Amino acid sequence: MKRSTIIFLSIVFLLFVSFLFYKYFINIYETTVEVEPEKLFADNQSSVIVSVISLNALGWKALFRNSPAEFEIIEGESLAEIQFTDSINGKLILKAKSETGKIIIKIKSEYSLFPMIVEIPIYPNYT
Repeated sequence: MKRSTIIFLSIVFLLFVSFLFYKYFINIYETTVEVEPEKLFADNQSSVIVSVISLNALGWKALFRNSPAEFEIIEGESLAEIQFTDSINGKLILKAKSETGKIIIKIKSEYSLFPMIVEIPIYPNYT
């Protein structure tokens, strides 16, 4: 083979591999919400982190990508206070107050078709 043919085929192969890498590892196919921990206690100290995670075609976290999201508290706004909101990275931190109940949050992500709803229960503190 000629040297120019080998260079051309190498470039075509690298472009093909780059395309596949982008489509399967970097491109966002779905978004999901992670709540850590899943419940709060009415003790004025417990907090919860709500994160929007972007997933690639393999179901893993998409490389080099953020999931911008807007958070709206639909129900239970008086039960917790917002400590931190990052709309660009899709992160919300709530701190429970001293009342029990349920907090419902509506999350509108840039990469999801419909808004996502998250329910966070607040249980009484028995300690």
